[in-house]
Amino acid sequence: MKLTFIIILSLFITSNNYNPRNNYPVPKKTKERLFFIQRNLNANTVIYDANFDPKGNLNANGPIDVYWIRYDEQGQRMELRKIEKTLAFGVEFSKLENCENQYLVHIVAEKNRDIILKQTAPFEAKAYLKINHKMSRLSYLFLEAEDGIIPKLKAIEYHGIDTMTKKSTYEKVLY
Repeated sequence: MKLTFIIILSLFITSNNYNPRNNYPVPKKTKERLFFIQRNLNANTVIYDANFDPKGNLNANGPIDVYWIRYDEQGQRMELRKIEKTLAFGVEFSKLENCENQYLVHIVAEKNRDIILKQTAPFEAKAYLKINHKMSRLSYLFLEAEDGIIPKLKAIEYHGIDTMTKKSTYEKVLY
């Protein structure tokens, strides 16, 4: 009985649908998926997907599609509200000069971190930034906030993969 429990627990922990942060569901990986943001307030997740034109290149007018997956409801997609786009989870971007299909991106609420959006193949792109002084492919962010009328940000955890060593990278920034 005890061995069965340990095996089931191990499978649960290592499955693709488990996130060590609050046991939240992990969005499915797709070619478009760049990264996602989860928060301690609920399991609803903000998704950042690459947005391509019909030829498979990053869309110059909007290279990132940002939206919610409302896991606390029925797991449906929901567009960001205007206030969420302009004050929190939206993105600002500019094309990098002399770099084909590369953009400098900032999440509007976190302009201190430069994210480089780079197309890696037709219909495929990755987001990169420095995590703990190491260039990393961004996997996800976890926000810790105090609940209230306007939630107060306490910390951001950055999770990624080191581009050189392919090992996990992590950094927690307190506010």
